[in-house]
This record gives sequence, C-alpha cells and structure tokens, in this order.
Amino acid sequence: MQNKNFKNRLWIYSSLVFAIILDTYLFPEVVMQWKPLLVLLTLIYWNMALPDKVGIFEALLFGLIMDLLNGSVFGLHGLLFVLITYICQRFFYQFRVSPIWQQSVILFFLFFVFKMAFAFDFYDVTLGIYVSDSFYLLNAFGFALVSSIFWTPLFYLLRELRRRKIKL
Repeated sequence: MQNKNFKNRLWIYSSLVFAIILDTYLFPEVVMQWKPLLVLLTLIYWNMALPDKVGIFEALLFGLIMDLLNGSVFGLHGLLFVLITYICQRFFYQFRVSPIWQQSVILFFLFFVFKMAFAFDFYDVTLGIYVSDSFYLLNAFGFALVSSIFWTPLFYLLRELRRRKIKL
C-alpha cells in the first residue's frame, strides 16, 4: 500500500516537474507573453482528477518554485496557484462533469484573471497602476486563450498517464 502511494505521488510530481521544465526552457523568447502556463494546467488537472492527493500544499510549493525560476515577486505565483486550486476544489463536482469545451471557457477566465494580477507594479506603487494598457490586455487575452486551448490536449494526455500509471 505504501509503495503504491509513493509511486503514484512520484508520477504526479514528475509530471509537474516536467511541466516546470517545459515552461522554463522550451519556449522561445518571442512567445513568452502568450505561452500557456503548463505547470498550472497540470496542477489543475491533478487537482481535478485526484483532489485527495493534489491540493493547496502542492499549489503553494510549485507556485513558489515558479516565483524563484521567473524572478517575480516571491509568493505571487504561489498565492495565485493556491487561489485557482481552491476554486477548482470548491467547484470540483461542477467542473469535473462539465464538457471539455466548457472547462476550457472557465479556465480562460481564470487564466485571464491570473495574468491581470501581474499587471500591478509591486515595485513602484507610487506612480500608479495601469491595468488599462491595451497592449497588456491583448497579451493577457492571448495568454488566456492559448492556455485554454492547451487544456484539451493536456487533459487527454494526463488522463492517459493517470489511467496507465497511477493505481488507486
């Protein structure tokens, strides 16, 4: 029993680490603004598929790792990952039974809010906050759109991994 649980966690954490590697090193600089956040998508999948094994702690842990790798304000990714994970756990039953296209639409809005949180300048708050910058809004929209499109293939890929490798 303990060995099976360890192997299951190893597969889950390996997929999350692989997503971090892809997020950090795979995409060229040109598409960095619009690239999907594979770590968060993978975290959402595991949270939805196995909510008793992946939750708030993993969201905080991998969010802090993303903060360290991206050089963003320490804790911002962690806080946003925890918030999105909480929303997914809170509405787990409604989200899980929704069709895949409807899940993508929900994720579009979550990822748009996620990207808009980075519009605030946490280093120089005296000059004001310009969330209405049209270029940033376009980037946030593109990021949310690409992330929601990536949800479908990632969902089926991780579901296949779960069915083949994770034994409950």
